[in-house]
Amino acid sequence: MSFTVIALLAGIVFGFVTGGRLRNVARRPLELIWLLVISVGLQVAAETLDVADRAGLAMVLVSYVGLATFAIVNTRLVGMPVVLVGLVCNLAVIMLNGGMPVDEDALLASHAATRAELASLDLGAKRHLATDDDVLRQLGDVIPVRPSREVLSFGDLIMAFGIADVVFRLLKPVELRRRDEDEDDDVLVLDPPNEAIPVPRQLVDA
Repeated sequence: MSFTVIALLAGIVFGFVTGGRLRNVARRPLELIWLLVISVGLQVAAETLDVADRAGLAMVLVSYVGLATFAIVNTRLVGMPVVLVGLVCNLAVIMLNGGMPVDEDALLASHAATRAELASLDLGAKRHLATDDDVLRQLGDVIPVRPSREVLSFGDLIMAFGIADVVFRLLKPVELRRRDEDEDDDVLVLDPPNEAIPVPRQLVDA
């Protein structure tokens, strides 16, 4: 979860540094925001509250389905299809294994736990130590991230990249095209407009 927050912040920072503005977000309205809020809340609750394993896993699965639905209805946004791919990767592994399998060596490499702590380690309702019975283990939590002491999946990395891209794009101005009334050219207009850039017809038609 912390890696996702870092990706979100990275998108915001890079967006503002490159001239993005918060007001531009309203020009690309997101659909089903309420579903996003509920889904994120369910996943946070499943990982932080003391709930039964089955109930927690059910909350995680419902959360992923909700997040995937949100991504699908907003696929017109650049970066959102990438987020959807990451969500589907994680959802498939969790559904097939009754939770996300976590590689033992990756846990040790990330310093999330010591070898002595592994036997009694509580990974929550969403995760469990990987076993030989798990399938698609390569898509499980196998990537150690030592600075944050967590283990990520390839789905997590894909989602993080997509989230950063979506946020970055939302902050950027909307580009519109209009016909210049005095010249036989197409004009590229930035919304909010700063200046119009004439584009020769030959380049537009090409």
